[in-house]
Amino acid sequence: MIGELDIVALHTLFRKDLNEIEEIINYGPDLTEDYLFSQPDYRELLGKLRRYLSNDNVKLVTYWSEDYPEVLREIPDPPVYLFIKGNFEILKREMFAVVGTRRLTPYGKSVTAQITKEICHHFVIVSGMAYGIDSVAHETALSEGRPTVAVLGCGVEVVYPKSNLSLYKKILENGCVVSEYLPWETPKKYTFVQRNRIISGLSKGTLVTEAGLDSGALITARFALEQGRDVFAVPGDITREASKGTNYLIKNGAFPVTDPSDILDYYGFKSYKKIVDLTESEKEIYDALSEPRFVEDISEALGKSITEILVTLTVLELKGIVLRRDDGTYQRVV
Repeated sequence: MIGELDIVALHTLFRKDLNEIEEIINYGPDLTEDYLFSQPDYRELLGKLRRYLSNDNVKLVTYWSEDYPEVLREIPDPPVYLFIKGNFEILKREMFAVVGTRRLTPYGKSVTAQITKEICHHFVIVSGMAYGIDSVAHETALSEGRPTVAVLGCGVEVVYPKSNLSLYKKILENGCVVSEYLPWETPKKYTFVQRNRIISGLSKGTLVTEAGLDSGALITARFALEQGRDVFAVPGDITREASKGTNYLIKNGAFPVTDPSDILDYYGFKSYKKIVDLTESEKEIYDALSEPRFVEDISEALGKSITEILVTLTVLELKGIVLRRDDGTYQRVV
């Protein structure tokens, strides 16, 4: 159901700013109801939204809601409300943005996949589900069995570009899509710029892997700087247009990234290289510990003997990246 504060938040559809909405709230619910429901069109809209939000897989959170991502409260221009479709709980985890050009080169695709493949095991990857770098970032996280978040420049029921329908469905399986626009609202040029502040606002840091000087990814980087967030960039060939944006960011203070460890070490994941150096068997068991599990459950899931699992877990314990809990389950340390 849409609550009282949710109704007030939806008044931003009429382009009220946050201060005006807060003033209305301070006047009390009766005045708020009269003010909003005196408009027949608005009543019709609210009825449509109530019917839509009866879907258990969709959630509306407002700036005043306990479920509103805390990191977004910190940015200068927070969205007053968000529609979230998929796994809402993902937004409570630490997130990291990977963005870049729609006109990616083989180099951009390769470095995006290489870096995302590692950092998605420590952060939830956030991007914009656009062609190019965004799609590679989402797809790489999904291929690693990790959730990902897509922030849309349209409503959560609108797939844009349409060719990303398959990606959209995969994201919803254990991640989510997020938008500040009505669920059925189609994209416009300005909505993509506005959504970029949410991509960076949700994220601890933003990485631009490949971008020209005219890329929207540089707008995301600018928002990140304004929000006091970290900005990283991958250097590229100085003769390529697709690398001029990232090289420009580095020249102006962005952290250069040539290996995933540049980001992970920056955030204190000092055991990162231990994970990279695992054998195939060790990595398989490490990957199976996405949550604490008993030896028997790991054995059944991987089709390996309990003895083999125990031997490998012992090695992982000695390497300092897995531990045995008091209840007998094993969990990752890093």
